[in-house]
Amino acid sequence: ISLAIEIGIVLAALLFMYRMSKLSNVIPIDKDSDLLDNYSTVAKGIDIYEISGPFFFAAAKEYQETLVNLNYKSKVVILRMRHVPFIDVTGLYNFEEIIKYLKGRNISVILTGVVPEVRMELDKHNITEMVGAENIKTSFESGLERANQLN
Repeated sequence: ISLAIEIGIVLAALLFMYRMSKLSNVIPIDKDSDLLDNYSTVAKGIDIYEISGPFFFAAAKEYQETLVNLNYKSKVVILRMRHVPFIDVTGLYNFEEIIKYLKGRNISVILTGVVPEVRMELDKHNITEMVGAENIKTSFESGLERANQLN
């Protein structure tokens, strides 16, 4: 009976991770999207993407592949992270690779809506330094202002 309970717990954990990874996604936001919260001042040369869901090992590779394979035509990318409740070590590693990839193409990265728990992890793992503390904003509006400065 105890073996059955252990197997059940492992299967439940795997199912949970699978479901959480399916909730995680990256959405490109165009200038007419309702996700822009009525900000109509997005200049040409700025791309916006919304990252939703936990940035953990089960979803991190998918995030990385999606963000690396996007056809960037802009000098500035805003990554809205308001719906990222946590990030784990694998997520941090993959996020670092994404930042390196974008910076290697001379694309400035702005992070907006980073929750305090995620910001603490970004600080601890030197990702804040890579992006630049001035490019991590609590609100989308302040991130958009920064993007316009860099554009």
